[in-house]
Amino acid sequence: MDKVYIELEPGSWHGHSIESMWATRLDNGLYKVKNSPFFARGISYEDIVEVTQRDGVNMFVRTVFPSGGSTYRIIVEKNTTKAQFEHFWTPLEAEGCTYEQGDFGYIMYSVNVPKEADVHRVFACLNEGETQKAWDFEEGHCGHVTRTQ
Repeated sequence: MDKVYIELEPGSWHGHSIESMWATRLDNGLYKVKNSPFFARGISYEDIVEVTQRDGVNMFVRTVFPSGGSTYRIIVEKNTTKAQFEHFWTPLEAEGCTYEQGDFGYIMYSVNVPKEADVHRVFACLNEGETQKAWDFEEGHCGHVTRTQ
């Protein structure tokens, strides 16, 4: 796998200017993203993205083929126990969500919501965890297509 770098919005709350993501090289400057971003917006796991070379580094240009999944971020409250986290995480896991954990001076989870998941149910579960003060969350990218009946 290769690293793909994405420039982040200046002045964002997290203070980072760039983020790297693992990706698998396809053809014609395209890569398939293989992890969920912690800070980048508008991109999700398994999106196919275009990159350009800048000083020998793969730099994100745009998403070419969205995966249909979404990305949310969870920042766990300092007093949240492992059992409390798991209590609120279990329904998300039942929807097929996975996460990556990072320590940035605070514990943060980047949550991959697969396209098969009910994104409305996932959002409700995330909101419940926030309401019960287990975590704060934010949407990094909603790639789910709303279907009409």
